[in-house]
Amino acid sequence: MRPIVKICGLMRTQDVQMCIRHGTDMVGFVVEYPRPVPWNLSAAEAKELIAAVRKPTETCVVTGGPPDHVLRIAAETQPDYIQLHGGETLKDTVCLVSELGKRGIKVIKALFPDTPDLEKTAADFCTAGVHALLFDPRTPNNASHSGTADLPAYQRLRHAATCPAILAGGITPENAAEIVRQTKTRMIDLMSGVEISPGIKDEAKVAALFQALRGNNRQ
Repeated sequence: MRPIVKICGLMRTQDVQMCIRHGTDMVGFVVEYPRPVPWNLSAAEAKELIAAVRKPTETCVVTGGPPDHVLRIAAETQPDYIQLHGGETLKDTVCLVSELGKRGIKVIKALFPDTPDLEKTAADFCTAGVHALLFDPRTPNNASHSGTADLPAYQRLRHAATCPAILAGGITPENAAEIVRQTKTRMIDLMSGVEISPGIKDEAKVAALFQALRGNNRQ
């Protein structure tokens, strides 16, 4: 089976529909992120885009910051997942897992290559009840720029985690199949790798991505 595919940084209805049409499993929206990034939406803008998504496609809001900020955005947008991408503490994450769970919203926690004691931290967040971890070279201080996935570090995280581990960072239609083959990851996350410019998705790249992943499946 091909990996689950999340495409993030969506800002336009036509791009959401296009990504779903090609088989995207989860669509992601950056909402009121605490640092300036070109994909940022208001909660009202994200709510409108999320309302148009139908199952089985799932929705994910990417944000960060204090728990009350995250909870307000979750209440306004009502996604399937909240991705915490702002360096939230274990204590804050435990609180958010509990509060968001009451609303039927699952939590994805982002970890980064510079995370201290990566394997233990991964295990601790899984124990805290997050649905999945995302390993991403886009740190909160460098969220506007892409980076290359650190595959050996990802493998260490994946083996330490007791919850699913999502891989992000520099994944493109040209290298996605090989990265999946090397890491055996069950979920990948793309943003700028399928864009013309920030927030504008490229249908040719999205189509090529799924063609490459299907081809990898037959090998």
